[in-house]
Amino acid sequence: MIYKRLLKYDEKAIRIIHPVSAKQLTDRTNDYPLLVPRDFGFKHSKDVFKPIEFEWKGKMFEIQYNTCSDPLCKNHGLKQEKFGIKSKPSRFKLTDAGGEKAILCNPDRVEPDSPPTCGTKTVTFSNWSITEEIERLIRINSVVPVDKEYEFHRPHCVNETHTPQKNPKSFYKRGTNAAKAEQFQCKECKKYTNVSPNKSRNTTYNQKRNEILPLFAKQLVNRSSINRTCEILGIGKGTYYQKLEWLYRCCLEFLETRETKPLANKHFPEMWITTDKLHYVLNNVLKKGKGKNRGILIEDKQLLTYIVASADKRSRYVFRSDINFDWEKSLDEIASDTHQLKEDHLHSFSRKNERFGIYAVAPCPPTKNDTQSMGEYHRGLNQFEQRRHYVDGLHVNNGYNSLAHFWLLRNMLSVDRWRFISDDDKSTKPAIARVFSEEIRSGHAHHFLCLTDKTLTRKQARAEFIKSARELKEWAKVNGLKYDSLSDIALWQLQDTLKVHKFHQKLVAPNGEIYYRQANNRLKHPIATSDRGHRLLDVLTDTHHLTNIQLAILMEQVNDNAINTFFQIVRRRLLILERPLVTARGDGKSYIYSNFNPKYAQMAITILRTYYNFCKPFKMNGEKKTPAERLGIADRVYTWEDIIYKR
Repeated sequence: MIYKRLLKYDEKAIRIIHPVSAKQLTDRTNDYPLLVPRDFGFKHSKDVFKPIEFEWKGKMFEIQYNTCSDPLCKNHGLKQEKFGIKSKPSRFKLTDAGGEKAILCNPDRVEPDSPPTCGTKTVTFSNWSITEEIERLIRINSVVPVDKEYEFHRPHCVNETHTPQKNPKSFYKRGTNAAKAEQFQCKECKKYTNVSPNKSRNTTYNQKRNEILPLFAKQLVNRSSINRTCEILGIGKGTYYQKLEWLYRCCLEFLETRETKPLANKHFPEMWITTDKLHYVLNNVLKKGKGKNRGILIEDKQLLTYIVASADKRSRYVFRSDINFDWEKSLDEIASDTHQLKEDHLHSFSRKNERFGIYAVAPCPPTKNDTQSMGEYHRGLNQFEQRRHYVDGLHVNNGYNSLAHFWLLRNMLSVDRWRFISDDDKSTKPAIARVFSEEIRSGHAHHFLCLTDKTLTRKQARAEFIKSARELKEWAKVNGLKYDSLSDIALWQLQDTLKVHKFHQKLVAPNGEIYYRQANNRLKHPIATSDRGHRLLDVLTDTHHLTNIQLAILMEQVNDNAINTFFQIVRRRLLILERPLVTARGDGKSYIYSNFNPKYAQMAITILRTYYNFCKPFKMNGEKKTPAERLGIADRVYTWEDIIYKR
């Protein structure tokens, strides 16, 4: 077991094929001072449907998600195409939607009597920026071996090309030093060389106070504050963060062998994925030495930060947890990309850094034919430069973060039938529809909504639970049904209800073909929960190939308990991600512990996810197992020592 390290920012995890050729870049440079921004953007807007190619683990992939995202539309997930009929109409056209560029399904002129297209507008995304976000998520969750170059010989040694691994007879073995590093001596030039030990030989190499790591890990996942942990362990703040990064790296190494490899060899006939987002408040902290600008700079005191996570409903195994913050991206890099690629005059779907929202492009001086005034330019520049005074890094748009999250999830698992459960989130729904469009079109993926009334008190929720149980038993008694559990009655009642309740509106095309549209007709689950009350259910995908009993079986299973359980543990065990306390002054600043560095929030939640999946068993159906054991990728409960020392 060799030592590994985190990937650096300039070490790209994937190789992206640059989408802008040298000729296109020259054309942009020549057109930039001559055309008004609107004409410039229109001339270079052909790449809205152009896929981005990249290489990862020796395989080539394509990203192209600018297509219809309505699962009930016949154009859902299809590529742009021009038809060989009069005027050569295309499948989609580019339009505006509330100031944003959107894709609109054109009417079907090839088969005008067939079911019509949905006619809804789908907001465009930058395929390039999606790929960059995928690269970021891969990079921050990857480790690589530590490679060191050794000089085994003095200058002009006759064996200067020999190494102990390839030519062991050219060296004497001189034992090990205090750090358990092997010593080799060249037989010709007599030079001594120490070779760093691997992890199995020395787990404490280049690491002081390594003995505190197990206790440090327990303190971290048990809501111990940074100051109290430093007091208990007798360490400083710098050592605390160094140990946090070391533990994060240990978890990534552990997941590489205990999660990634087993999942790559495992196939699942069916997988229920529950997805939700955890929201926490990030204090917008001024950098050191910038306090004199307090009150002058106009920036939000709190920044909304989200963590999207997905878990298996049955085993409660959490596959991914990704924060929507890039702590390595600099404004200088964005300014360089803006000037080089002329992105300030491009449409949003053509920009490399569109995922950063208002900081996607740097303001540039107006050109001769620009529609922007010098006053507008200086105001934009002032706002852009203000960001430099605050904590480094930029928030990533939720849509891009969700698309990258689900793309990685899709390539992580081998599944025949996908079942997704989420709330009515505006970024989660289209992300699933775009990434799993092939599976949805073929009927191998379905997306269910599970909604609860968050205004209910616990007392009201408990009353709804008791009432629903009583009504179910009365319904079973009236219908003369014998049952073993409330789930049996709920299944029968759902089957009976679905005879008249329809989630989709049934329509008939001129040629007699039946098609469906969303009816927004949600159904109340027969069994309320004791802590949240009744759940409202809906189906976003086409389920009309299923019988009522098949659909009832699916609907009865819909719940988001798996991901809610994980987020409850995050709130209760990670102090930096607890619910925020706001100052008495009411000016919006949070009292939450050390919540101004999302880098450590990402590390902490990954560490907790590893502990939760492999070390924390829970009792269900009479068995006490960890989520990893229930998923079938582990055969025992692991400990912190197993993770840290990779036993």
